[in-house]
Formats: sequence, structure tokens, C-alpha cells
Amino acid sequence: MSQNPISGRQEIPEGPASGITPAADEEIANAGLIFKGTPASHVLTFNDVVLPASANILRGIGVVPTRASGWTAFSGTVTDTPAQVYTDYRELHTNGAAEVLGGGSFVFMDSGASCASLFGGQDIAEVDAGSTVLTAGGAAAVGIFGRFIKVLLNGETFNAGGVAAALFLSVQANVTDVSGEDTSLINGEVASGGIRSVLRLRHSAGALATNFLEIDSEVAPVGDGATGFNDPNAGSCQKNLKVKIGATVYMIPLYQAT
Repeated sequence: MSQNPISGRQEIPEGPASGITPAADEEIANAGLIFKGTPASHVLTFNDVVLPASANILRGIGVVPTRASGWTAFSGTVTDTPAQVYTDYRELHTNGAAEVLGGGSFVFMDSGASCASLFGGQDIAEVDAGSTVLTAGGAAAVGIFGRFIKVLLNGETFNAGGVAAALFLSVQANVTDVSGEDTSLINGEVASGGIRSVLRLRHSAGALATNFLEIDSEVAPVGDGATGFNDPNAGSCQKNLKVKIGATVYMIPLYQAT
């Protein structure tokens, strides 16, 4: 037997040869685990683990952060290899009725809180002086992006009424009327300098979309354009943007700049 330097327990070799079954739960009290050196493989490996009902591999309850980095913090630097690397990689498949919801981040301002900001998550891609942003060569999804989001529809059966989008945004304002405040579905800024476009749309396929904008019904901010406005242009417009409101399709006229 040997003594565990962390828990102080007497350790007995385990395994089929020992005939000893490890306890269901082990406790480390008032101590931590430190892994150092250069391991030959993964530091922690969970291989073919079938979790019991309502169980996590790692779980923290009542853990109060005492530093800005929160519950977990990793830092490191790569050079040439690997050519592309994730800070975190997770893959979960479903082959039944279970719905995969991805990574969930839920933050709350409880009663008594008084804060100017609350973020469900932050994504910052920083390019510092001395680095070089290479040409994208006109390719889509190549560049510096704070977040890359993609939905891949890959030969599935898509029922009528099914929905797919690269991004869904929702603001739910209960009880308090905030319609007169600075509230929006998208709030953006150009923090310094200038950019070429507020919105950049690419079409790798033959067409971009059926509608540029689709609104369920004629509600604010949609208004009646038949009265109160006059066309200042004597000639007809050269192009238009197609907008669908309810079942009616409208055109926003586009005139060539001179």
C-alpha cells in the first residue's frame, strides 16, 4: 500500500488482479490537483464513459468566482503547428429525438443587482500590431471574424414549415415597457476608424435569397407609403430591393448614384 499525498488515504492497487473494486465516490478535501511536466498523451481522458441519469463529467455547485476569469481559465500560444486550432472543441451527435442545444451560457441579474452591463458571452478576435492579415482571395468565410456561424443543410428531409437560419435573435421585454429606450435586436458600432459596409452579403450559389427582408404583417415600423411621400425623381428607378410584408411583396426603388 502507498499513501496518497493529497488525500492522505492509504491506496491499494486496483484492477482485476487485485480483486478490489474502487469505491463509487472518492473525496479530496481542502486540497487541489496539479499536473506538471510533459505528459505523453492527454492529461485527462474520459473514454467510452456512459454517464448515469442526470450526471455530468464535471460539475460545480455553489462555486463563487473570486477572479475576473470566472470558473475556468486557460492560456497558451501556438506558432506554426497545428495550422488551425480551436480554443475549445466539442462534438455531440443525436440519432434520435434528443435535441442538441449546443453550449448554454445563462447569466442573471437577480433582485438587488445594479449593473450597467450583462453579457451572455463575449467573442473578441484581436489582431495586434506586427501581425499580418493575409488576403482572403475573395473567398467566403476567410478573414477576421468575432464569431463564425454556419448552418449546414446536407441532404436532410425538410418538412413543410421547418425553420433554418444561421442566427436567431430574441428580445423578451416583460412587464416594463422599454420601447422608448435604446433597445434593439442588433446593436452595433464602429469603435474607431471606418469600415466599407455595414452589411456584406455574398452569394456563392446562383441567387442570394428570394426576399431581402420578410416581415410577418404590416405593423410598425411598416407604414403606408401611398400618402405623405413624393418621388423626387422624374425617371423610373434602375433597380429595386424586394421586401415581403405579410403576403404582399413590395419594392424599395434603387436609383443609380450620379
